[in-house]
Amino acid sequence: MVASQTARQLIKSTYSQFVNDKFILIPPTRRFAFPSTMTTTTTSKISHRLISHLTLPTVTNGPPPTSDLSTLDSTTSSVQTYQQAALESIKSQSSLVKLTKELVTLSNRSALILGPSEAAEQSTLSWLEKLDSKSEEELVSAQGLRELDDALASKTFVSHNEATAADLALFASVYPTVSKLAAADQHAHPSLVRYVSHISNLPSTLSASKSSQLDLAPFLPIYEGMPKIERKKPEDLKKKKKNAASADSTEASASSAAKPEVKAKEAATEEKGQKKEKEGNAEVPKEAGKKKEKKEKPAKEKKGGNGAGGSNEPSSPIPSMIDLRVGKIVSIGRHPDADSLYLEKVDFGEPEGPRTILSGLVNFVPIEKMENRWVVGVCNLKPVAMRGIKSYGMLLCATHKDGKEGGVEPVCPPAGSEVGDKVYVEGYEDQVSEPVLNPKKKIFEAIQPNYTTTADKLTAWVGPLPGSTDPEADKKPRIIRTAKGPCYAENFDGASLS
Repeated sequence: MVASQTARQLIKSTYSQFVNDKFILIPPTRRFAFPSTMTTTTTSKISHRLISHLTLPTVTNGPPPTSDLSTLDSTTSSVQTYQQAALESIKSQSSLVKLTKELVTLSNRSALILGPSEAAEQSTLSWLEKLDSKSEEELVSAQGLRELDDALASKTFVSHNEATAADLALFASVYPTVSKLAAADQHAHPSLVRYVSHISNLPSTLSASKSSQLDLAPFLPIYEGMPKIERKKPEDLKKKKKNAASADSTEASASSAAKPEVKAKEAATEEKGQKKEKEGNAEVPKEAGKKKEKKEKPAKEKKGGNGAGGSNEPSSPIPSMIDLRVGKIVSIGRHPDADSLYLEKVDFGEPEGPRTILSGLVNFVPIEKMENRWVVGVCNLKPVAMRGIKSYGMLLCATHKDGKEGGVEPVCPPAGSEVGDKVYVEGYEDQVSEPVLNPKKKIFEAIQPNYTTTADKLTAWVGPLPGSTDPEADKKPRIIRTAKGPCYAENFDGASLS
């Protein structure tokens, strides 16, 4: 069975610290001695916070001492002893499902261990059952690794947006194999390699591994030589409209051809109309004809402009053209050939998986503060290669008002954010971003100088609302936010954003 001893030890070490959190009311047959200075409320609270599932020592029914805490201290020591005994009673050879359920019972932390919802709990137990039922050879075979890579393609964690017991078990089971894969094999299983690297660098995993002396060192994939990730470009909106119009035209033609009698009537009517028009035109002087031509020309010119009846495309860049989204850094390391660049994998909730993004933050933010950090990304920039590695976006960062010497830090999304959440400027939430920014049009370069942070460190863009009749008069700071709240810089007010 793949339920290796390492997987059990990692799960037990990670969650055993929460066993002390479960309390019950002490049965009325048990009596404890409290100092006379304690109020009834205080003694009641202490009685309510003693551990369950343990056989507590009986205190004789004589009158309680008035100023001696020795009995209570002795009881507390006994409780701790029984707690340890309860943990040790979990059989080392238990299945992963049984081990996990026993830890849930002892700690009362079902949401943390199995997930906060019924669906997450069922998914966690399903993964644990799979690991219990498969042999280790089957799990890490060529086919097993391919299946895991496919299953993890769009996932950060297997059951929920935080790690559960299933993640710890899966990670510990495949770590010895995945961490030793050659570069070519790592590149052939990018989602699995990314997943193992992510779990290995979680603070909880590092802490549990250290306390249990497990050989689960942080793992960083081999990025050099990694094949280019082909991302599907969003369909051009203009092209989509053109195709739709063409389809409508074809459908109309087909419908017309299906009714020849209607078509014949229309042709006869049109012919009569043309005859009448010719007769009318014959009586109109040449000067009037010329005037008619002149009147029609402005209407044709109006077609491509911003006037009434024309195109809705703005004549100048607007902030909604930039695709800003909430992301989470799932793995991070140094660029092998650039000392100032971090090489990050950022999850934006896309089906293709996390994006590779390069950030020049090595000299400003320690790598420990970048791990598992929630960020805001610019997601429709044209990919750019930096020292041999392509970056598929950019982290939006705040620079101190005195310049880089004062510091640079990533912009933070609001609490409760989820990967892929849309980030927008207030007033522009209904606008659609460009699929990919054309570098020649300098759209980001036109918008970026007006990005800033307020006195409250909230991110903002200074400019008018869309369709403003007086853009200069309407120019003011407009908060950059998600549906859950404003984005912000942790430390800088009056900062520039880029």
